[in-house]
Amino acid sequence: MHKTEVKIKIRNYHSDNHNHVNNARYLEFFEEGSWDFLEKNKNVGKLMKRLAKDGIVHVAVNINCNFRDSAVVGDTLRIETALCRSTNRSFTWLKKVFNDKSDILVTDAEITCVFIDSTTREVVPLSDEIKKAWPDLAK
Repeated sequence: MHKTEVKIKIRNYHSDNHNHVNNARYLEFFEEGSWDFLEKNKNVGKLMKRLAKDGIVHVAVNINCNFRDSAVVGDTLRIETALCRSTNRSFTWLKKVFNDKSDILVTDAEITCVFIDSTTREVVPLSDEIKKAWPDLAK
């Protein structure tokens, strides 16, 4: 399975009144990890673009997040993104956020997504075409 890493420096606008990263910001960091994954895995990125042209988009349907430590202004966080499992109808990302300097796990999450037809709003099964373009889904 492919894993990607991207780093984000924590700025003042990421923090709350207590000077640590607000929990809602981690969703944005997870999203940055997804975009980084798609950019680094060109075939998967092309697949997503091709499906979007056909009105098929991926959406998150479940997020389970564990907050394990805090991050503060000035820290650099490393977001690791990988596919952890798939079924015939969904795929689940594993996201891990580490303090890049100390290597302490700050938060981790499993984010389950499905493809939907944007017109009918129905779930689109993971077809052989999708699995061919993103082989990790077939494992």
